Amino acid sequence: MRFFASLARLAPDTSLQSQRAVQRNSRTVLLSTLLAIVTIGAFCGEARATVAMLQPARVAAANEPLQITLLYSADDSRALTVTVPPTIRVTLTGAEESPQPLDLQREPGVPDTLHLRPGQFRKVRFSAPWPQSARGEVRIDPVGFDASPALVAINRGPQQDAIAQAERAESEASTPAQAAEAAAAVGGPTGDAMSPPGDSLSTTGRGVLAHVSYYEPMYIAFGHNGDTNARLQLSFKYRILMPDDLRSKAFLDNLYFAYTQTSIWDLSADSRPFRDTTYSPQLFYYVPDTGWHSPFFTRMGFAAGIAHESNGKAGTDSRSINMPFIRPTWEFGDLTGNHLTVSPKIYYYLGTSNNPDIADYRGYVDLLVKYGSPDGWQLATTLRKGTKHWYGSVDSQFTYPLAKLLGSKWGGYIWVGYFNGYGEDLLDYNNRQHWMARVGYSIAR
Repeated sequence: MRFFASLARLAPDTSLQSQRAVQRNSRTVLLSTLLAIVTIGAFCGEARATVAMLQPARVAAANEPLQITLLYSADDSRALTVTVPPTIRVTLTGAEESPQPLDLQREPGVPDTLHLRPGQFRKVRFSAPWPQSARGEVRIDPVGFDASPALVAINRGPQQDAIAQAERAESEASTPAQAAEAAAAVGGPTGDAMSPPGDSLSTTGRGVLAHVSYYEPMYIAFGHNGDTNARLQLSFKYRILMPDDLRSKAFLDNLYFAYTQTSIWDLSADSRPFRDTTYSPQLFYYVPDTGWHSPFFTRMGFAAGIAHESNGKAGTDSRSINMPFIRPTWEFGDLTGNHLTVSPKIYYYLGTSNNPDIADYRGYVDLLVKYGSPDGWQLATTLRKGTKHWYGSVDSQFTYPLAKLLGSKWGGYIWVGYFNGYGEDLLDYNNRQHWMARVGYSIAR
């Protein structure tokens, strides 16, 4: 009886504990639900907010700070409150330096939070001094927010302020006349500081890669005319000195070493040998834009130097020439769209003991004529005329971006080539190739 009495006394306490447990569970469920709602609401708010980085000016003065502008916008139908960090971080990758972080401070007077009405946007600027080690073309990669990287050329020359000011004026100009006036203020287009589109092998990078760029077209292509063969070419140029002022026209500031290797690969023979390979190192002065202006052309480039060509063979198959040359290049029309390029390479032969009559078949001028756009198709034809009879050659190359055929993930170009005449390779400079058509892939054109 005492046991049952004790049990009866404990019963109300047990019921009270159960009630408290239920209450605790209810509060836990309620708090979890509220937390989930808040989290979902915050997530939705962030998803509807847009943060974009505006591209900085292409050319910057070294004595002015690096300035990054973020654009906050409310793309929802409701008002939005966003938090603006006091600093943002970017990574700078320059010519001779490893990637290094840089923290930029928010401009004064901007609150920690922004209240944006539906459809409203707000620009917020962040800035920091350029590191002393930053030189030449520098790549800016955002850290912690999704934005495309930017490429800026740092000018440390005596006219850096005027050049940077002209660049800003040109980018903000509302009419072509105003843009031309801004460019003329410093003696030429602000684009002089950059290489032509598609020219760069590594727009930015560490060490020597920042000095390397494409030179002649690079491709591999296959064809058949009696026998099956392939033609492949590798080519690059190296800028020996990276100047403080990328617009400099000084000799040493624009001195390049280049190397081109062109091979004819015989795929019909049993061992599939390379029938002949031409090795061509060059040393030359080159500027993509001389700054000379005329109503007849849009831009004029210039190159001059000495080139060597040989096939690396001995005896009667040995071929070797040395050629001092000059090469002006004129471009006509809109450089961002379809335009014409005319580029004669004028040269003279030195040391042709193994092939003294090469001028009879090759002449003294390679006339390159191109038409097309940087992001579309292009037809490039090189014409040669020998000094005797009708000796000479026609070498045409048609290219089209693979990205436009197969999607943006693809790089390079589809390559279609046609050759007819003398001198496709050094070994057979005096043998006629009636015609050869090939199809292949090109890395650079």
